[in-house]
Amino acid sequence: MNFPKLALLSAFAAAALSAAEPAVPAAVGIYDSRAVAYAHFWSPAAAAKRAEIVAEAKAAQAAGDTAGYDRGAKAMAELQRRMHEQVFGSAPATDALQALAPRAAAVRAALGVDRLVSKWDDKELAALPAAPRVDVTDRLVREFIVPDAKQQRVLDSLKTSTPVPLWKLKAMQLFKGD
Repeated sequence: MNFPKLALLSAFAAAALSAAEPAVPAAVGIYDSRAVAYAHFWSPAAAAKRAEIVAEAKAAQAAGDTAGYDRGAKAMAELQRRMHEQVFGSAPATDALQALAPRAAAVRAALGVDRLVSKWDDKELAALPAAPRVDVTDRLVREFIVPDAKQQRVLDSLKTSTPVPLWKLKAMQLFKGD
């Protein structure tokens, strides 16, 4: 048998063997959505967005534009409500994931995971196949910030605490009058 035929047979044999092997389930990246939301809140991009909202509201107030000021105040109140639910509760870290979206595929590839799931999303966790699970919280946090000492203490405290139930956070907002 000559070399080209041997190489061709080897390639077919390797393809047949790999097709017969069961597929290895892709790893799933599990993260604490509270930590990721907290890191996003302190990121330069999120801080710039907050500063922009405040500046627009102040400019509207200085110009006597009550409606413009009210829009800014409502936007900040809504942001605060969402951040409280995401950082202190089990609400999905939607703001952070939205900010991460343009580079999400590259981040997942770098982490070696097929998808990202919050450790507080019981419904999605229950539906996961028997795939390896990898905690990617710290890596996702670093997509937004390199925590200083105070931020790291907060992140560490999140590791040993459970989220405030969302109903309780919503009730607190209701009684506060927001």
